[in-house]
Formats: sequence, structure tokens, C-alpha cells
Amino acid sequence: MEPEVTGYLGEEVTLRCQFIPGPKDDIISQVEWELETPEGEDITIIVSGGRVKIAEQSLIIGNVETRDAGSYTCSVAAFPSGAFKGTTKLVVQEQKPLSAGTVSAIVIAVMLLFGIVAAIAYLIFIRKRDPKVRHRVYIDTDGPVMDVSRQSVLKRDVDVVYSDVRLKTPRDAPPDDEHTADDVTYADVVVVRHQLQ
Repeated sequence: MEPEVTGYLGEEVTLRCQFIPGPKDDIISQVEWELETPEGEDITIIVSGGRVKIAEQSLIIGNVETRDAGSYTCSVAAFPSGAFKGTTKLVVQEQKPLSAGTVSAIVIAVMLLFGIVAAIAYLIFIRKRDPKVRHRVYIDTDGPVMDVSRQSVLKRDVDVVYSDVRLKTPRDAPPDDEHTADDVTYADVVVVRHQLQ
């Protein structure tokens, strides 16, 4: 018998009792279970259906309740060897602990969620704080589509014409809302031309 078994409320628990016969061919004539409650009360368990049943010599309790906790003694009478006893303690708990797989899944989900939130925060707050971000645009004038990852693309900077940019103030903007040169996002435009040979 196991010294202690944990049962969970509403679940089924098995209190194992196994008689191992010796060299003689013993015949089991009787199996009896007794419960000593935490309050010290001795109860003889009679199986007549319901939540309790015996399989082999083991006691199976279905739909475990708090009052099922205590020390259970299994008594086996065998012929010709005699009588044997063993005791196991049933501890009743409210819920099963989480399995290792469940804990791993929760940790992975939390880490993934944290990564997504961090990426969104970066895109919203950090990237917006630097309005001077420069974008480079490549234009291939010789083909309908340009693959910028191609190594054979020739890049040549051409003269860029700058013009005066004035920001138009929206009508509903407050009069003290002033724009500065830092409000402009710059872009480089590069024209790529292929030379025919």
C-alpha cells in the first residue's frame, strides 16, 4: 500500500491494496476496509454500490468529498497464510495542480503576448518620436517592376531639385500651433537607369 494518496474533490481516487501471495497457493477469503476519520472515528466500509467499490483488493472512491479524508486500513484474510493489514492516508484537495505541459503553454503564451505588446509599443511610440526618418525610393525607369533585392540593379544618384515647402495650417487648428522644420519627413529619390550595350 502507498503511505499517502491525494484525492481531488469531485474526482475518482483509488486506494491500492495488493496482496502478494507467498510460496503457498493462498486463497483470499475476505477483504475489508476501515476508515479512521481525522476526528478519530472508526468506520467499517461496506460496499453496496454508490460512490465506493472494490476492485481486486483496492478501494475506489468516486466523486471524492472532503469528509472522505482520513486513514484507510485494508485487511486481507487468506488461507492458509492468515490475515494481513496495511494503512494508507487519503488527503483531499480542492483542485489538481497544473501539469508541466499546461504551465509551459501558459508561459509561452505570456511571452508571445509580451513580445507583441513590445513590438506595438515600439512602432507607436519610438518610431513616431523621430520625425526625421529618411526613406529611400528606387525607381527603375527601364522595366515595369523592379526587384530591389537583385544584385544587378545599378544605382546612380542624380541631381535633386529642392523646393520650398510650406505647411498649410488647417482651418480648425489653434492659431498658436506652429510647425517647425523638424515636422518634415524627408525622402531620397534615386532613379536607376540601365544602359543598353
